[in-house]
Amino acid sequence: MVDAQKIPFDRLQKEAEQGNAQAQYYLANAYYNGNGIARNPVEGANWLLHAAEQGHVQAQCDLGVMYQKGNGVAQSYQDTLKWYRIAAEQGDALAQHNLGSLHAKGFRIKGMGFFNRTGFAFMKATQDFVEAYKWFSLAAAGGHSRSLKDRAIIKRRMWAEQITKAEELVQEFERARNR
Repeated sequence: MVDAQKIPFDRLQKEAEQGNAQAQYYLANAYYNGNGIARNPVEGANWLLHAAEQGHVQAQCDLGVMYQKGNGVAQSYQDTLKWYRIAAEQGDALAQHNLGSLHAKGFRIKGMGFFNRTGFAFMKATQDFVEAYKWFSLAAAGGHSRSLKDRAIIKRRMWAEQITKAEELVQEFERARNR
């Protein structure tokens, strides 16, 4: 693997501008983290979006994180879900775990306290233990060890029918992926 910090910034930018998805991903991280350039999460998100739109799975997952936290972009449940799902459906274990966590905990609106009724209602409305169980199972099968623990935690809060449904969804996903 190439160490992005050893690539001269101007060369990295040129390759990114020419449409190289990996260079776009490296450039996004350089801007986001301030490596070789002033930290600029907005510009980082812009380059991440370019890479994600070209199918760069890590960029898709990272973009989901940025939308979930509202870093460099406006916080958005729909965009979080979109980018996690795109990466997760390609088999990315981290995206699958993040999607499981999103469904297990619900989407938390930045700046809204726990006792804010609107924020709390939205968080609860976006919880789905069946989907969480499904994505944690897939992430665990893909090697994400934390997913086993998280799946066990939500399993204790589920009914037998929900667990059965979640396991059916896992099998359905795996069958579709193996076609």
